[in-house]
Amino acid sequence: MVTGSNYLITCGTTKFLVDCGLFQGGWANQQRNYQPFAFDPTAIEFMILTHAHLDHCGRIPKLYKEGFRGKIYCTPATSELAKTILTDAGQIQEHGVKEDQIEELFNKQDALNATKLFHHLSYNTELKINPKIKIRLQDAGHILGSALVEIWLDGKKLVFSGDLGNSPVPILRDPVTISEANYVICESTYGNRLHTPIQHRENDLLQAAMFAKAHNSVVVIPSFALERTQDLLYTINLLKNQKQFPDIPVMLDSPLAAAITEIYKKYTYLFDETFQKYLKSDPDLFDFPGLKIIDTPAESKRLNIMKNAAIIIAGSGMVDAGRVPHHILHHGGDPNTQILFTGYQVPGTLGRKILDGAKRVRIYQYYANIKAKIESIEAFSAHADQTGILNWLSGFRTHPTVLVTHGDDEPRAMLAAKISQQLKLKADQPKLKEIREL
Repeated sequence: MVTGSNYLITCGTTKFLVDCGLFQGGWANQQRNYQPFAFDPTAIEFMILTHAHLDHCGRIPKLYKEGFRGKIYCTPATSELAKTILTDAGQIQEHGVKEDQIEELFNKQDALNATKLFHHLSYNTELKINPKIKIRLQDAGHILGSALVEIWLDGKKLVFSGDLGNSPVPILRDPVTISEANYVICESTYGNRLHTPIQHRENDLLQAAMFAKAHNSVVVIPSFALERTQDLLYTINLLKNQKQFPDIPVMLDSPLAAAITEIYKKYTYLFDETFQKYLKSDPDLFDFPGLKIIDTPAESKRLNIMKNAAIIIAGSGMVDAGRVPHHILHHGGDPNTQILFTGYQVPGTLGRKILDGAKRVRIYQYYANIKAKIESIEAFSAHADQTGILNWLSGFRTHPTVLVTHGDDEPRAMLAAKISQQLKLKADQPKLKEIREL
């Protein structure tokens, strides 16, 4: 599946993890978060975190709560982002418990305690853990601070893709090419499909805004607070600078996304050459006239009765939490409303149901009739598509075995077949909790 990333590596007497992510999408998946770990957290010596998305870091506070006290190696940007993401998740847990919605997985204090274990490791810097184990992080191009992981252990080399970036998406650099490995543990989120060309995303977003202007209607964009929101703001800013974007307000209704955007502004030196070029003429590429940050719940509620043209960017990206369900509840019955998805929708989430064409959905204790226009712009995806993954894997010169993970069964199977056919590499599809001896 595309959530719950978590790998245990045992080398001699040393046990360590790569990622410890949250399961997302539907009741059955979410219940996995409450199950005991398949290992003793107190026996784990250290952890490597690829990036700050919840499906890769979201169970770290639970890991801490159950006794883990080792170092967590990650890039400086990942450390700062993950602290923001996890403390917010802890607050959501506490809020849900108060409303009797959920059992508490961890709280804000657990998250804060866990983030004290973060140790910074910059890109392309080797770290010797012990005489048998050495690690290095490389830029994965997925989100700010995201990393590929190189691990040398007892004469063998493993490479974890983490989540691969969607080259050539703006802002971030392309994933670093790695040439040597015995084994590659590779994601497959979009292993069965190709994204639309990157040039289409600006036009699709522009067309949605122009329709809203012409029909005095609302565009609701469910957006992940981390990466997707910044990508949207960056794109709208470019269109504004080119005098193409219509004069309608853009409401950023996510305090978490606003906080993360401020972190992005601190790390502009990590961004690609195009971003650096634009910075010379526009010092803040995530801000523009007409952008309004919505802070309080009262301000957010006022958007539900808004009658003018506007774009509302709100979390969560899969419509399973946050403020965006309320906006869909109040605006989704208008045929001129547009609900614009810009990221992967896990099966079982409300976002996936709407994207698949559901005309009546339950939002909290209410039922909503969905008459809005439903669109998806996959070119905003931060994940490499099938071609992108194959291109990255083609950089290996040592004919590694590829373990295809982090994908639904159909994408995994299709990608594994392509890896075998096109790259002539052995490609396996391990199961959940499966143990491999390398």
